[in-house]
Amino acid sequence: MNSQVRPRWPLLFLLTMVSLTTCALAESVADDGSVPVIDARTVFQGAMVDRIAFLAEQDEALSVDGVQSLIRRNPAVLTYPESSVLTRGIHSGAIWLVADVINPTDDIILRRVSVRMGWLEQVDFFFIAKDRLPQHSIGGDRIALNQRSLAKRIPSADYSFPPGETRLLLRIETADPMVVPLYFSSIAANHSRGQSEAVFYSFIYGVILALSACSLMLFVGLRQRRYLFYSLYTGSFVAMTASYNGIGMTLLWPEAVGWQQWATPLLMLCFASSGLAFATNFLSTKRRRPRLHKVLQAIIVVYFALFAVCFALGEQGLALSLVFLVVPLFSLLMLYMGLSSWVEGNRSARYFMLGTSASVVGASTTASTIAGIIPYTQLGYNAVSIGMVVDAILLMLALAALVRKSEEARKAAEQNAQTDLLTGLNNRRGFLPVAESLWSLVTRKNRNVCVAMIDIDRFKDVNDQYGHTVGDKVLKVIAGELDKSRRHGDLLARWGGEEFTLLLPETNEAEALKVAERFRHNIEQLIINDRGRPIQCTVSIGVASRHSEHVTLDQAIVRADEELYQAKLQGRNQVSCGCVSGRPGGEPTACQKPLLARQLPFHSAPGTVQSRVILAARLTHLPPRTQQFTCALPTPEWPNNWCATGRCAQCPPSPKA
Repeated sequence: MNSQVRPRWPLLFLLTMVSLTTCALAESVADDGSVPVIDARTVFQGAMVDRIAFLAEQDEALSVDGVQSLIRRNPAVLTYPESSVLTRGIHSGAIWLVADVINPTDDIILRRVSVRMGWLEQVDFFFIAKDRLPQHSIGGDRIALNQRSLAKRIPSADYSFPPGETRLLLRIETADPMVVPLYFSSIAANHSRGQSEAVFYSFIYGVILALSACSLMLFVGLRQRRYLFYSLYTGSFVAMTASYNGIGMTLLWPEAVGWQQWATPLLMLCFASSGLAFATNFLSTKRRRPRLHKVLQAIIVVYFALFAVCFALGEQGLALSLVFLVVPLFSLLMLYMGLSSWVEGNRSARYFMLGTSASVVGASTTASTIAGIIPYTQLGYNAVSIGMVVDAILLMLALAALVRKSEEARKAAEQNAQTDLLTGLNNRRGFLPVAESLWSLVTRKNRNVCVAMIDIDRFKDVNDQYGHTVGDKVLKVIAGELDKSRRHGDLLARWGGEEFTLLLPETNEAEALKVAERFRHNIEQLIINDRGRPIQCTVSIGVASRHSEHVTLDQAIVRADEELYQAKLQGRNQVSCGCVSGRPGGEPTACQKPLLARQLPFHSAPGTVQSRVILAARLTHLPPRTQQFTCALPTPEWPNNWCATGRCAQCPPSPKA
């Protein structure tokens, strides 16, 4: 019995020793059992802070040995993030990230560890493996680009993980918002992610800078400050985002470490200020809301003064806190100004409201993402850039609407300047440029063209008898009849007073006489009714045709005006025609056109209409002032008859036309 039991004692002793050894090993592992473990073979597609632990420095900075010792003594100091991105707020102090990376293979595995946030001031990477010297890498915008372990815009470190276990520690310090999106991936995956970000930022900056440059050119051309403020607003956004995402330091100021520390808060303040300046100018708050305009100016001045104080004291964290208070205030003010301007009837404010709303939504989404209120995503982090692109496009549409409105107002002003407001016809300013172009065209092609001058007979009597209001009405009606009687392609204008001019392209002398006669006849048959009182007027027309390629439009108008004068002298209500030929000295000659006698109705006294016949004949080929005329002799019916020409010695001068 005893012989059978005795052999079991060695076995029990062996089991006891194994148990004690296991407990000892378990106790030794428990010291570090709270440190998360990462498989080196895994390539994480996104941020993976939730796979590691972190601890925050309290009063004094910790070393690597101090952190290791603290973890061994009290594993409870480690905290385990619940989200994939760690967020801790502004000026929250330095933190340490801790994880053990296990390589279960016999080969070395190369991995890149990166914190894809450009505004972190300093990130230290520590890799501690058995039988290897510890490796230390450094990055962050407090370090000049050429002094970083990897000259990248974001803190990164490459490490070849040997078989077995490697302790990974990161120390992160910044006065900016503590946002830590940690990535653990292959170099190829990291490069692909970097290319995607480069494409995104290239698109965002390309659109905004193009709009900014376009607005700047509009400012240079139009000298309107709203385009300058828009260019500053969009340009400062690009500069601000380039400073905090590391692009600015990578491309523009790689060695300016001091500037990089203050660039982000300063550019954020400039962005908000230029946005308010653009809004006040675009919405005309100085004219519409003068008190609000002064308040906004005071706010901008106060904030810049406070920033200057922070800079003088070296309080970067306080300056950042100040600026992060500006951003929501800026958004609220922009929304308030846009909404109030829209309510007041400013139609351009609708684009402003839509753009500002997109910008505010984007900024709020990014702020919520950084603060950890909503889960971190790349889309949420970049929402402010997307919202700003929408804002910039809509604001440019608003500026384009203002440009279009200004252009329409300019064209309307030019049209008004070229249009006679009473009759709606072209005035001299509207007539001459078009007429000169047509005249040059027909001259080059050696085509026919005529000019007619039309004058309302005894229009002064109408004004004196019926008043100027009725006279204006008569002018409008006659102008409308002339416009209706002209052919398509003829150019009609009010020359001044009761005088009109007509350009007849592709028209010879005979055709021009027919057109002028139709005008005269239509006006003669026109009866204007003024409160039951019929008013009948006539017109005299002078026509001049071009008989030389050297004749100018001005010469033709002068000749037509002389023919109009002849029609007046010969009794009114008739057409007189002449031609213009180029001669040395420019002296025109008259055409051999007999002037017909015509019965002329006129108002000699209120309510009476008399008529007389003026018989006149003109001798041709004589200078205008030396021609001889024969006139009708006085008759018993017309004891005070006067000469139609006023140029013969037998008759008294004719009355004023």
